Amino acid sequence: MTLALQNGIVMAFAVLYLPLIAEFDASRGEVASVQSAVLLLGGFGSPLIGWAFDRLGPRRLFQYGAVLTAAAFAVASRADSLPLLVLTYGVVGGLGLSTLGSQANLVVAALWFPAARGRAIAVADLGTGFGAFAFTLLGQALVVAVGWRATLLVWAALLLAIVVPLNAFQRLPPPAPARAGDARVPTGPTLAGALASAPFWWLAAMRFFGACAFPLMNTHMLAYAIGQGVAPATAAAALGAVSLVSLAGRLATGWLSDRLGRPQTLTLAYTSAALGIGALSLLALTGSSAWLVVYVALYGLAQGSSGIVASARAADAFAGASFGAIYGWLSLAIGPGEALGAWVGGRFFDAWGSYLPAFGFAVAALAAGLVSIWLVRPTEPRRLGST
Repeated sequence: MTLALQNGIVMAFAVLYLPLIAEFDASRGEVASVQSAVLLLGGFGSPLIGWAFDRLGPRRLFQYGAVLTAAAFAVASRADSLPLLVLTYGVVGGLGLSTLGSQANLVVAALWFPAARGRAIAVADLGTGFGAFAFTLLGQALVVAVGWRATLLVWAALLLAIVVPLNAFQRLPPPAPARAGDARVPTGPTLAGALASAPFWWLAAMRFFGACAFPLMNTHMLAYAIGQGVAPATAAAALGAVSLVSLAGRLATGWLSDRLGRPQTLTLAYTSAALGIGALSLLALTGSSAWLVVYVALYGLAQGSSGIVASARAADAFAGASFGAIYGWLSLAIGPGEALGAWVGGRFFDAWGSYLPAFGFAVAALAAGLVSIWLVRPTEPRRLGST
């Protein structure tokens, strides 16, 4: 539920996007900077989140993050300028949302179920798809009925009413007991050892490139569809349907990653995403809304694949007492990629008057992410930095 609320709120920025452009009389690139700040803090805050996760545990981390985010949204609802909105919603709210996101939640799943990491992470990650679907539709209805300012207050109230009490029972599995005669208990790779290994950096590259592609599409798809003559309610429903389709895609990704392999599974997922982006481009070239349906099906199956595969592969390589910190530093690559992707979509539109160049950028980023995951060698991480 925590992950559903967090990702739902992040994804629902798409329904705030056009109202914010009208409110502040700003360009698309300028308004997209609000979402870029949220996504950038989600990445740059990752080492801090990893450190806090190892020391506070998930219960207090999630509860404190919900309170911080709710306070940021309450202040942002009164913002009278775009820079102030970037500071409150983007920076402070982005930092709070980062504590509730995939990084900490998927680490919990990976540590509880070491024998079936791909499937466990996929099941936990279902919340992101459900949340995006529900909050996109809810957000569209709220923006139309009460405006974007009141919508932020609704988000704040939900965080306080659901996340804080729900996580009172959150905990990690107890450490495995030492066996008689053991000289010392292995604790897994250290942070320093992980940072010195090539697999860590190839995984970081994979996360960066994937983060460039998916937020670009998620932030700008609704505005693009409306620009092609699709009704706003229909466009919002399509964006929500992507997340609904992703529920099946996430389960399939987790199952395949445990059986077929991590890079093989990501190849299938990213190929599906690229084909979906191509179908969406045909909406502009042909004017047929049938291509929007094709996009929802193909792109939706790949939504969430980056986090599932990367989390499972990182746990394969670096699980241990320092995994929270290691995964936090690995996730540092996500924020810059997401911020760049969200900004590129708006900037390319401002420069060319079309989203098609930005869609090409997204496909190229997916290709670079595939190259990176295939370069993560399965045996290399264990030789470095174990204690």
